[in-house]
Amino acid sequence: MAYFIDGKDCMVSEWILLIFAYIFVAARIYTRLFRLRQKLDWSDWLLIASALDALALIICDTLTYQMGVLDEYETSEKLSKISFASNYFYDVGMGFPKLSMLAFYWAFFDLSSRPAMRKMLYSLTAFVIACYVTILFDDTFFCGGNVSVQWSQEEGACSVFYAPEPFILNFTLNLTCYLVVYAVPVVLLTQGVFHNSKGVAVTFFLGALTIASGIVRFVTLKVGTGQPNLVYPLSMVEMTLSIIVVSLPGLKPLLRGGRIGKRASQETALPTEDFEPSKSNIA
Repeated sequence: MAYFIDGKDCMVSEWILLIFAYIFVAARIYTRLFRLRQKLDWSDWLLIASALDALALIICDTLTYQMGVLDEYETSEKLSKISFASNYFYDVGMGFPKLSMLAFYWAFFDLSSRPAMRKMLYSLTAFVIACYVTILFDDTFFCGGNVSVQWSQEEGACSVFYAPEPFILNFTLNLTCYLVVYAVPVVLLTQGVFHNSKGVAVTFFLGALTIASGIVRFVTLKVGTGQPNLVYPLSMVEMTLSIIVVSLPGLKPLLRGGRIGKRASQETALPTEDFEPSKSNIA
């Protein structure tokens, strides 16, 4: 007989994943403030926002678990409100790690000598913001201007949490944003701006795992596995991996002992010695 994932399994796994993610965030902030002795930049603040968003999501899941509905499902207005809130923390919140990575690109590269890259980053940043604003409005107003209908207990009442159309749209936009954000280092590698290294390989591997976890979550919900609770840890796996991937660019000085000053900040691309921008420029 197959093992059934119960509510306790979900909560234990989710909180372990959150703690693991917070270790990387703490290491990134420690490196910035105490090794480099610099103020937090936009990438750091967006990373912190990602961590807080993950905490909010797991709080929603914990409240759901405390209601007992992960083991014996029973609908209620309270559950519908929690589900409605968790939509924001997952669907919209997944934008924070991507914006943090884009903010890192903006800070890391000398864009004054690379106008093509500057235009590319402007376009990618605008695209990612537009995608998650679309997701925000989709989650809020899919059922119309009267948002309270989403926690109505009337039979047949609209709920974005269970509707297939916003689910597919949000997944598609989220996946597309992953691809465009991770496409930046791929382009730079092919053009010789970056040297390939173990650090680059690790980051791409974790990025691929992040995307894969999102796809598995989508398939799990779309096809069904007989494990309805599986979506909860899968959501946290994706969020944890996203946070870790974004945290990695700031850990190089921590692993190398740290070099104080501007040059150290410019070399925080990945926690490996051989991930450095080459002398090539993008015209």
